[in-house]
Amino acid sequence: MWRKRVRSQLIAAGLPNSVVDDERRWNYVLLHGADEFHSGWSPQWITQKQAADLLALIGDRYQSEGLDLIRELRNRASDS
Repeated sequence: MWRKRVRSQLIAAGLPNSVVDDERRWNYVLLHGADEFHSGWSPQWITQKQAADLLALIGDRYQSEGLDLIRELRNRASDS
């Protein structure tokens, strides 16, 4: 339900529809920080602002321990 509620924000922050709309892909991206099986999406594809926005969205929902996506977004948001 949460992903559906914030779907447009997740997409605006740079996630592909295919990740946002699919539970298995979503979980893979959270755990591994990338979607290697479908689009090949990576946090490096998005802007620093999008990374910060996405981090704010998911940071309140998910604990960072063990989630590569949060680590990757922190790195991307702080890139110079």
